[in-house]
Amino acid sequence: MKILKYSIYLSFLLVLGGCSGFLDVNSDPTRVSVDEVGVDVLLPTVIEGTSSAHFSEGYYASRVTHHLDGVSSGYYEKFTMSGAWSTIYLKNLNNLEVLIDKAKEEGSVYYAGVAKILKAVNLGLLTDSWEDIPYSEALQGSNNVTPKYDKQEAIYSAIQSILDEAITDLSSNDNFRDLGKDDFIYGGDVAKWTRLAHSLKARFMVHLSNKSGMDWNAVLNETSKGLSSNDDDFQLIYPAEIANPWYKSISKKITESIYTLTYGAYFVDNLNGVNFGVLDPRILALVEKSDTTPGYHGNAGYDEEAVPYNVLPTINTFYMKPESPLVMMSYSELKFIEAEAAIKAGNVDLAQTAYEEAVSANMQKILGNDGGTYLEDAGISTVNLQNVMTQKHVALVFSPEAWNDMRRYDFNSDVFKNFVVPEYNGRTEPGQRAVYPSTESSRNKANYEANLKEFTEKMWKDKN
Repeated sequence: MKILKYSIYLSFLLVLGGCSGFLDVNSDPTRVSVDEVGVDVLLPTVIEGTSSAHFSEGYYASRVTHHLDGVSSGYYEKFTMSGAWSTIYLKNLNNLEVLIDKAKEEGSVYYAGVAKILKAVNLGLLTDSWEDIPYSEALQGSNNVTPKYDKQEAIYSAIQSILDEAITDLSSNDNFRDLGKDDFIYGGDVAKWTRLAHSLKARFMVHLSNKSGMDWNAVLNETSKGLSSNDDDFQLIYPAEIANPWYKSISKKITESIYTLTYGAYFVDNLNGVNFGVLDPRILALVEKSDTTPGYHGNAGYDEEAVPYNVLPTINTFYMKPESPLVMMSYSELKFIEAEAAIKAGNVDLAQTAYEEAVSANMQKILGNDGGTYLEDAGISTVNLQNVMTQKHVALVFSPEAWNDMRRYDFNSDVFKNFVVPEYNGRTEPGQRAVYPSTESSRNKANYEANLKEFTEKMWKDKN
């Protein structure tokens, strides 16, 4: 715990040191520079930063997917996710480039492989939120302070190439320094990192399901090499003294009687029997009732006629404890990907098996059991696209990945059972992207203005 606490503290110092070149500011001799630390210090830094970026994006994306909704603010308005943008560019990608270079110099190819996986993840978070982003000309410091915005198609191609490089690095028999306790995800298990790389390849392939040439069998090839159980989940478990950011931002505030966000009505209706006709046993672990009124009701602040909410994401719920895991990709998600791909590839038997395993794995993670007879219910047991994607929505609570799913299926209620995009303040279209942070308008004005899009305009990846 002391090692983790020190490393996460050090990461904030490295933000200052690591981003100085990008911002082109004078060096400060009191700051820790990334050039002065080893790969074993940089790795936990970028792991924590990647987890932080997932939280920052999930905080806003969960409003679009209605996992969360504002207690007093009604429907969500357009957002920038500026915290994630800053974390990824000024901290994560800068430090990852240094980590990769240092790992190559000393022949520590396993560190390079893990760093490339994390680089791909961070690039995915960027392009999935903003579409076109600075990449090929970025991170050059004063050599180029106005990098061009690369097209999303190019970013996706780069992500797959980076993951392929990572898999090659992790399969090498010639490695100088082994991963160790500084690997807060898998404790130095190279095989698990390799399985994660294949799982991410499948995830990013599925993101392009609306593009011509989509190969569902290629997705199945990657899922067959992916995460093998809940023990492989890509997640950071926070020590209580540092605390999971969901706790710090939501459940801790609830203990202080500060209510900003709570579970959305759509998410709760997927658990309380409204959408599936049977009470989901996970509801007892995921939500806590705030009063004694009958049933479980999520918040729909945008609907004046909605039943008042009576559930809260308190410290007693699974993801809201100080030491809760922040999940970036799970075995359950991979099996849902496999089920969807198998449906599209016409392999019904594989789809059924993968679907049941996906739900059971999430039950095991949340409850410690397989959910009893839940999967035997007639409305849930049969594999079809609607069941797969709606159950996946439950399993991906708080994950920005749920937003990707909803966008590529155009928020369709035939896919996400009973999902409704409400009319609110004259807007009838859901959020399709984050708005570029205002800092870009002054730092990189010409490229910023050339790439501006409306909040509700679909991205390239989601267009047919």
